[in-house]
Amino acid sequence: MSLEQPVEELDDDLATAFGLYALTDADLHEAAEAADVAVLELELAIERAGLDDVFEPDGDCDLSETIDELLGE
Repeated sequence: MSLEQPVEELDDDLATAFGLYALTDADLHEAAEAADVAVLELELAIERAGLDDVFEPDGDCDLSETIDELLGE
């Protein structure tokens, strides 16, 4: 996935998994399973997007807390 890639070519299931992981309490495995994508595929997408430092795909972080910290709340 690159930033130059047209929106029409983005994988809807992978985008759904990423959204679930980033915006809900779902962990990496739950988000991947709910969107019917492989956990590794989701981990790689997070890394390719350069967000692995923010979202720590190892599953040991509290995403709600991380989002609040990023928003300065």
